[in-house]
Amino acid sequence: MKNKLIAAIVAAACLIPSGVAYASYHRTQNAPVDVNNAVSISIDDINGKNFTLVKEREGDTADRLIEYFLTVKNRSQPLTALPDSLTGEQFFKVRIAAAIKDVTYQYYFSADPTTCYFVAPDGTPYKMSEEDAEAFITTEYAESLYHEAAMPTLTLSRTVDVTPDKAIWRYKNYTGDYVDSDVTDMVYQNIETYDIDGGLDLTFDLNPDFCSVKISDTSGSVLYDGLLENLSEFTLTSTRTVYIEVLAKWYEDAVRSFQGELTYDFSSTVTAPAEFYLGMSEVQAGRFTAITALNVPKAENITFTSNLPDSSAPIFYQENENTAVALLAIGMDTPDGVYDLTLEYGATTRHVPLTVINYGFAPVSYNVYDSVVQATRNSATLTEFEAASAEIMSKGSATRYFSGYFLEGAEGTLKMGFGREVYLNNSAEPVYRNNGVDYATDADSPIAACNRGQVVYVGALGYTGNIIVIEHGYGLKTWYYNLGTMAVSVGDMVERGQYLGTAGMSGFIGFNGVHIAMSVGDRFVCPYDTWADSEIAGKVILAKIDE
Repeated sequence: MKNKLIAAIVAAACLIPSGVAYASYHRTQNAPVDVNNAVSISIDDINGKNFTLVKEREGDTADRLIEYFLTVKNRSQPLTALPDSLTGEQFFKVRIAAAIKDVTYQYYFSADPTTCYFVAPDGTPYKMSEEDAEAFITTEYAESLYHEAAMPTLTLSRTVDVTPDKAIWRYKNYTGDYVDSDVTDMVYQNIETYDIDGGLDLTFDLNPDFCSVKISDTSGSVLYDGLLENLSEFTLTSTRTVYIEVLAKWYEDAVRSFQGELTYDFSSTVTAPAEFYLGMSEVQAGRFTAITALNVPKAENITFTSNLPDSSAPIFYQENENTAVALLAIGMDTPDGVYDLTLEYGATTRHVPLTVINYGFAPVSYNVYDSVVQATRNSATLTEFEAASAEIMSKGSATRYFSGYFLEGAEGTLKMGFGREVYLNNSAEPVYRNNGVDYATDADSPIAACNRGQVVYVGALGYTGNIIVIEHGYGLKTWYYNLGTMAVSVGDMVERGQYLGTAGMSGFIGFNGVHIAMSVGDRFVCPYDTWADSEIAGKVILAKIDE
C-alpha cells in the first residue's frame, strides 16, 4: 500500500511541469498583443504592396510603427458603424504579431487626415484623430494614397508596357512637400527585348515635357535621333531589330503635384506597319467583300470597327506567315453610303472607305400547300433551324479551300432570287426574306458543290428537309436544302462540281428543286458576285493574293 502511494505521488510530481507549461501557454495565448510582446508588423497598402518589418531592438522603425498602431485607438473616437461612403472601398491591412498570435486591423486612410478611420480586431470602428492620421499619411508607407506617386507608363505599339532602367520620381504629399517615390520595384537595368507587330509607336499615359528618342540598328547605325513628338515621321519599311533609348522628363511646376525623369534602354523586333486592302471597295447591300491584311503575323490581334449598321466584326484568318484575310458581310438593309472601316494592328491604324449601294429587293409571291407550310414552317421547325444554323455558322476554317469562281450548283429554272421579300400564299404582308436562290429542277436532278470545300453538316431538319453544308474556308459556306438524296458525309473533301446528291421536295418547298444559299460568318449573303458570269467579280477577290 505504501509503495502504491509513493508511486502515485511520483506520477503526480511528473505531471506538474506539463501542467505548468500548459497553464503558461494558455495565459500567453489569451494575453493581448501589446507593445511589449509584439515582434513584427506587416502593412498591405491599397495597391497590394507589402511592407514587413521585424522588431530587432527598442526604438527601431518596427518598434515605432507597432507602438503607433497599438496605441492609436486610445486617441480615436469609437463609432457604431463606418461611414457609408467607405462601403466597398479598399483599405490598408495592418497585422501585428506576437510570439504565438497576431491581430489584424483595417485602416481606411485618405490623403485628408480629417477623414481617416479604422476597424479594430474586435470589429469596432473608430474615427482617427487628425494628428494621428497625419502622422501616417506623410510616411513612405502611405504612398499608394497619392495618385501622383505612380510613375507614368511608356507603352510600346499599344501592346507592351516598357520598364525603365532608371527612374527619379517625386510627388507632393499632404503637407505639400515633395517626397521621393519608391521606384525600387519599377526599374530593371538590363536591356529588355520586346517583339512588336504593326510598326513602332511610343506613347506615355502622361505626356512628358521633354522626351528624346534614339533608334539604332544592330550594326550601330542611328536610324532616328530626335523628339518623341516627331517620331511619327519615322517608319520602318521592313521587319527588323532595333535598339531604342528614351529619356523623358516632367519638370517641377507650381500647379503640379509631381516631377521626375525616366530613362529607358531596350531592343525590339518590329514588323513593318500593317496594310489593309478591300477585295471590292464598292459592294451591293446583302453581299460581301474580302479584307486583306499585310504585315500581320497574328491575325487574332487585328481590331475592326466600323459605322456600318447591323454589322458584325469579321473574323480574320491567317492566310500565310504575314498575311491575314477576313470576309465582311454587308446587311441587306444597309443604306447607300460611304462607310469607314477602322482597322488596328499594333501601332497601325488604317481607315478604309467602303461604298455600299442598295438597289432594294423586289417582293415575290410564293405558293406552297398549306399542309406543307404547317408541317415544315412552324415555330418548332424554325427554332430548330435557327439553333442548327447558329452552331454551323459559329465555326470557320483557317484553311482556304475555295479558288476561282463558284458554280450555281444546280441546273434548272431560277424561281426565286436572294433577298426577295416573300408574300406566302397571298399573305397581306411579307412573311420572310429569301436567304438564298431557289431552283426548280427535274426530279432527281444532280446537285453539285459550288466550289472546293469540306462537308461540315449532313442531316435533315424540319424546315430545310435534307441539307448539306460545305465550308469553303474563312467562314464562307454554301448550303443545299430540300435534297432528295445525299451522297456525302461530314468530313468529306469535295471539289467544285462534285456530285452531292439530288434535288427533291423535302422540307419547306412548293416544287421539285433545291434551295442553295451562301453564308459569311453569322449571316447569309448574296452569291451572285462569285458566279463565273458576274460582270462585277466572277470570284471572291482577295486583294494582293489572287491578283
